[in-house]
Amino acid sequence: MVQKIKDFILKDVQSENETKKTAVTLRISALMLCLYFLTLFAVFCAIKDIRSAVICLVCIGCYLVSFYTTYLNHTKFASIFSQTLMALWILIFIWEYGWNCGVQHFVFVLLVLNFTVSAGTMGMKIGAAALACAYRIFLYAYTNRYDPVTNISADTGVLFQIINTLAIFGELTAIMIVFTKDSQEMEYKLVKYNEKLEHMASIDPLTGLYNRWSMRSYLEKIVGKYASGEIGYVSVAIGDIDFFKKTNDTYGHDAGDMVLKELAKVFLEVMGKEGKVCRWGGEEFLFVFQNKNGDQANEVLHDILKRIRGMGIPYQSDWIHVTMTFGLEEYSGEKDMEAVIRAADQKLYRGKENGRNQIVY
Repeated sequence: MVQKIKDFILKDVQSENETKKTAVTLRISALMLCLYFLTLFAVFCAIKDIRSAVICLVCIGCYLVSFYTTYLNHTKFASIFSQTLMALWILIFIWEYGWNCGVQHFVFVLLVLNFTVSAGTMGMKIGAAALACAYRIFLYAYTNRYDPVTNISADTGVLFQIINTLAIFGELTAIMIVFTKDSQEMEYKLVKYNEKLEHMASIDPLTGLYNRWSMRSYLEKIVGKYASGEIGYVSVAIGDIDFFKKTNDTYGHDAGDMVLKELAKVFLEVMGKEGKVCRWGGEEFLFVFQNKNGDQANEVLHDILKRIRGMGIPYQSDWIHVTMTFGLEEYSGEKDMEAVIRAADQKLYRGKENGRNQIVY
């Protein structure tokens, strides 16, 4: 039952050029003011002020109409009707009970409604805000010049002020919740979207490995950690798939892509806790080992090479077998990282010249 009521209040408008948020705000405002006037009705009935109780019933009826108008797919009319109704009953209550009844503070609710649910331009909203200010000054001037129709007792006045304060704070809180909730959700979506974009920018779309740009950023951090003594060793290796062009020529580029994807799975599985690996370019991969000297990194590379030698990659009705050659270099801080990568690359080509399918360290 509660969910049905919630769904009814949060029901979207059918017009494509009107927002649900405005309609929901007006509905919540109307329901809260119905509760407000119902409370005043009970108070007036208790003190046997029938005339005032009837005024409250009329106001409840008007706000039920205001609530209904939000479902007519004409949000602009519902907004104008709601704000005009509030300005009118504030005037009636001030005329009836005077300044001490405290309903003039609802002008601030009117001001917030003007900025949150009105469809006009910012200039129009500022103009309406100026009118609201003038309206409140007019009400004050009127009560200084004329006595109220009904003199309420001090106790009733205090009760009036308490009820008004609760109603005004409740109205303003509800309006802000509706609007800030949307803002927070949008901000959360933007943060997630930016994270997604950042992830997409840092990952090679085919293999799911780091791309060259993100690896360079990672290397800068690693060099900084090494310089500060946070880590003791850094090793770098470049690996290249042997005869990859022949694989593409024999089976096609789709098969070549499949080989890259399957090798990337092996790299990620082995390198998970050892460091990072990226697609450096084409069929070349760069491996960075954090807190591992050259001998330790060499052991990890042998594990990778052993797995590659023993794996077959299914493609259509055939199995593709590949090998890799690696060049490994330890970073000592004496040469910059670019020089270390070049040294690893030179060892890679030495391995290619010496028969491939090996690690040169």
